[in-house]
Amino acid sequence: MKTRLVSAPVRMASAVECLRWRQETSGTLQQMLRGLNEAKRQDAWKEIELELKKLEGPDGFESPCELIVAAGVK
Repeated sequence: MKTRLVSAPVRMASAVECLRWRQETSGTLQQMLRGLNEAKRQDAWKEIELELKKLEGPDGFESPCELIVAAGVK
């Protein structure tokens, strides 16, 4: 088996777009926030948005990401 590390940054127009995508697709985040009441859940999403905004630049939002790609033959 061979593995390779591949850079795959997440690029979007803005941190708000990324937040919306995470709210709609991230079951893990939804599960972690499930135990909070509505007010605390909204506070958590606001905090996540503030942190995501740190990754905005002149060309939009970009978050680092790496994937491990593996291939093998049976």
